[in-house]
Amino acid sequence: MTHGIEQSRVGPVRALVGKYPTTTFLLFTFLITWAVWVPNVLAPESLAGTLAWFWTYGPAAAAVIVAAIAGSLRELGARLVRWRVGWRWYAVVLLGPAAFYAAVAALHAGFGWTGKLAQPDVLRVSLASLVPLFLLFALTDGLGEEPGWRGFALPRLLERTSRLNASLLIGVVWAVYHLPLFWTVGRPLYGQPFLILLVELPAMSVLYTWVFQHTAGSALLAILFHASGSAWWSVFVATVSAAEADSLRSILIVVLLKWLLAAAVAVSWLRQVSAGNRRRLARAP
Repeated sequence: MTHGIEQSRVGPVRALVGKYPTTTFLLFTFLITWAVWVPNVLAPESLAGTLAWFWTYGPAAAAVIVAAIAGSLRELGARLVRWRVGWRWYAVVLLGPAAFYAAVAALHAGFGWTGKLAQPDVLRVSLASLVPLFLLFALTDGLGEEPGWRGFALPRLLERTSRLNASLLIGVVWAVYHLPLFWTVGRPLYGQPFLILLVELPAMSVLYTWVFQHTAGSALLAILFHASGSAWWSVFVATVSAAEADSLRSILIVVLLKWLLAAAVAVSWLRQVSAGNRRRLARAP
């Protein structure tokens, strides 16, 4: 009897989650993450303050929970171990951010930065520790976020809307997710303008979707892309100094270049859609 009652309760819940999986995922993500991050802002010396430094797995935990309820856990797991995507895409996600920040540094030189390393010893240490730094970011921020954003939410949004709309929506949510960190002392985002991240992450999300669609929907490559971007950013900071990297000029250069790349991807998508429409019209009786 008890088992039957439990089954009757689980049935409607599973049906509701199955009907609104993305919405449920987002609710769980914010509940799990902000349950620690918000109290940490209000009382940094509390237990929440200790937990907050390790609380990077909210989106991944939410994705696993919702996938388990909806019966799509195997699909999520398959995306996390999808590694046969072609070597060139490993080059894109691992070395692409290096080329990007090299371009940013070159533009710095063009806009008046002397090019003289402010912290040469820090740069050498940063380059020497690049691999362990990459692994750290992969096992924390990458593994903590990408199973949710790209492993769970993105494929479901792509079933309902365009690649551009799905990317921009995830980008905005991704930025809002980080909101408590702007008031968390000791975090890199502390005291920074939220508007910058709100503008930057939708562009980044377009690039993630581009990689996602060229790697058969691999969440593993998204994790590597996330870790690589963070690791090479650290090298860039060591190159131009933390103060220069946080300057308005640096931020504007980074955001502008990301949007130029995102715009190029978006234009290619629109051309594909336009070409597809022309082919359908040509086949029409």
